[in-house]
Amino acid sequence: MSEIQRAYPGPAPGATTGPVPAQSDALRLLLKGTAVVAGLTHIAFLTLFHWAGVEAMAIINVASVLCYVWTFWLAHTGRIGMCWVVTALEVLAHAILAVWVIGWDSGFHFYILLVIPVAVITDFRPLALKVLVVSILTTAYLGMDMLLLRRPPLVALPTTVIDGLHYFNVLGTILILIFLAGYYHYLMSKAEANLREMATTDPLTQLSNRRAVIDAIRDEELRMQRTNTQMSFVLCDLDHFKLINDTHGHDAGDEVLKAVSGVLSQGVREVDHVARWGGEEFLLVLPGAGTQEAQLVAERLRQRIEALRVRAGSEELQVSMTFGVSACHPGETSENTISRADQALYAGKHAGRNRVVLGPLAPEPLPQA
Repeated sequence: MSEIQRAYPGPAPGATTGPVPAQSDALRLLLKGTAVVAGLTHIAFLTLFHWAGVEAMAIINVASVLCYVWTFWLAHTGRIGMCWVVTALEVLAHAILAVWVIGWDSGFHFYILLVIPVAVITDFRPLALKVLVVSILTTAYLGMDMLLLRRPPLVALPTTVIDGLHYFNVLGTILILIFLAGYYHYLMSKAEANLREMATTDPLTQLSNRRAVIDAIRDEELRMQRTNTQMSFVLCDLDHFKLINDTHGHDAGDEVLKAVSGVLSQGVREVDHVARWGGEEFLLVLPGAGTQEAQLVAERLRQRIEALRVRAGSEELQVSMTFGVSACHPGETSENTISRADQALYAGKHAGRNRVVLGPLAPEPLPQA
């Protein structure tokens, strides 16, 4: 099995994957925005019904405005589940009362249909709460359809007013659907980006991890073949890292790794790749660089690491690294080139550490049959 195959084994048996839950801050923001928009809408309804002389609906909308002030506060304080429940119950109650008083043709029942899918995709805890909310909303809508569809309203408003309310509610429903679909897409895209970052980033050093740099190497290999350019690898390893952990503790070792990672990432070009290869070992991928250029980069980084001082409690630690360098030759795989860099690193460790060593020459490619 090749080095790349070992580092890219695929999901472990029994492993499960899926989107991460949406961030609570994003949900709070959504709910607070919903409360503001809904509150302003109900203020507009209040004004309209008061102007039309339907004081019962005006009073109902006063209650709705107060309800959304409450939901804004619930969202602000992080009580997400309660906020969803109160919002769903307000929509349900307002729709039933509006249809009862001014008729089915007003279109207020459309808003119940909006709450049902939102309740389904929301991460309610416990699950029984989600089932209860969805069941109540579905049952209520079906009951309204059967009982109020052809029932004459308590208050007969002019046809122009009813038509205006109907199309306002239709348009409002469409706009809310567009907003909810767009926001759901945003949350899924954000969750996917977070998962991708978690899968490709080393959590301690914030460098690319082994899997990510292998993907980058594959891309660079294809580019190297198209443009007939060079690519070099620098494999580097902290000297006496186990002694640092044993003497100063693993927290100090973590600080050393983070400090060294910063030096490595700041000491290369934007087109280069720096990754944590494993433990205290790092890999640099230098597209377009030959052996001489890679050796100069490694020496410069070696000097910067040697000058680095890392604070561990009341002490300052001085660290060093050993570097193995190799350039990828035509017809040679990246695995072989990295293997030669690893041999150079091993030789540098045995020669006294804190040095840059060139890898052995690549073997001549076999003649074509």
